[in-house]
Amino acid sequence: MYVTPSLEMFTIVDLSTIWVMVEVFEHQLDWVSRKLKAEIRVPALPGRVWKGKVDYVYPELAPQTRTLKVRLRFDNPKGRLKLNMFAQVEIHGKPKKGVLKIPQQALIVTGERESVIVALGEGRFKPVDVKTGMRSQGKVLKKGEKIVLSGQFLIDSEANLQASFLRFSEVGQQSLMGGHQH
Repeated sequence: MYVTPSLEMFTIVDLSTIWVMVEVFEHQLDWVSRKLKAEIRVPALPGRVWKGKVDYVYPELAPQTRTLKVRLRFDNPKGRLKLNMFAQVEIHGKPKKGVLKIPQQALIVTGERESVIVALGEGRFKPVDVKTGMRSQGKVLKKGEKIVLSGQFLIDSEANLQASFLRFSEVGQQSLMGGHQH
């Protein structure tokens, strides 16, 4: 075999420090910046947590996935972490000032909208669409009023059912009225 400049004969790797490449969703970009603390857990090495930092935030989103590549850096003095291992990653974003928190179980997420049930008093409730922010430790950040924490799905379902009955009755009345006209 002949050795040429384009032939890779061997690779030397220093595993004392590793990079972990992650992709952050577009709506989370505001919460990620250099030097934030990060943690990883590796399923192949259960019970261990590695602590590191955000080392580099790439400047461009991937157009297909709408994600941003972020490089994390971790010390690996015993070499337990290996190249191409899967990891569960947490990046500890900075807390935002001037926002309100609601328990995550109060949020109704349908895929088309996010809403909460506002308690108006005297047994009356109103669904209100909300714009949520960061989700952390079972909480959702949002501005709001008094909200329902339990049974909101029943209230929301009943409101949707009543709205459906109203639409059906309106369509039925239009059909009856249309049937008599010639």
